[in-house]
Amino acid sequence: MRINHFNSIQNNPYKKQVPHMKDTHVKAAYKKDEIQISDEAKKLLLSSKFEQDRTDKINEIKQQVDSGTYKVNASKTAASIISYYNKA
Repeated sequence: MRINHFNSIQNNPYKKQVPHMKDTHVKAAYKKDEIQISDEAKKLLLSSKFEQDRTDKINEIKQQVDSGTYKVNASKTAASIISYYNKA
């Protein structure tokens, strides 16, 4: 009795699809998200009142730290930590 090679490795019909599937998977792994902000939007962001107020506050705190007059409010710090952990 002779048995023919019905599912021989040399005659694999899916062999042509395997390299294509690998390329697709590799290309998908290298895709990254991008964001682009226009020059006009950057100008609007820098000119906003919020940004100016924030910059002023940061500069004020830097001056206080440099001169040694900055005081940490322990009760506000503790309250902030407690409220953070109560939310979680």
